Amino acid sequence: MKSASLFFLFVAALPFAGQAQNATQEELLKRGELTGSRPTSSLPAQARAASAARRQSASDPVQQHFLNSDVNLAQTTADQLPDLYERFIATTRDERRQWNAQQWEAAAQVLARLNQRYEQVRTDLPLEERLRIRSFQGEFHTLRSARTVKEKLD
Repeated sequence: MKSASLFFLFVAALPFAGQAQNATQEELLKRGELTGSRPTSSLPAQARAASAARRQSASDPVQQHFLNSDVNLAQTTADQLPDLYERFIATTRDERRQWNAQQWEAAAQVLARLNQRYEQVRTDLPLEERLRIRSFQGEFHTLRSARTVKEKLD
């Protein structure tokens, strides 16, 4: 009986899993949810960094909350990023059960900013740190997707 209910639960979640896999790499890059590919911008690296510095103010209260510090991501060094990702995912783990869709979107925006900086400095990180960051990115998307499926099933 238990396996039959698990089977039906699995079958009910299949349409949602298919939607998550339909996003193309280009769409994920635009949304800041996929990193590690080559930058697509035709702007020089210094112009991109200056533009990012203007967009990523260090005084963003949402970012401060998720990272537990007031940091300007545009000026963050490569060796600081793993710790920032770890703080971000720790906040996500602790608070995710109470979040609504708007809070998940705010968290995704902070992750997109982290990912943008990661893309700029990833070659300065050792492979172990890059893998650690990728696992934090994956964990966030897994938690978010699980919440979405749970809401659809409820």
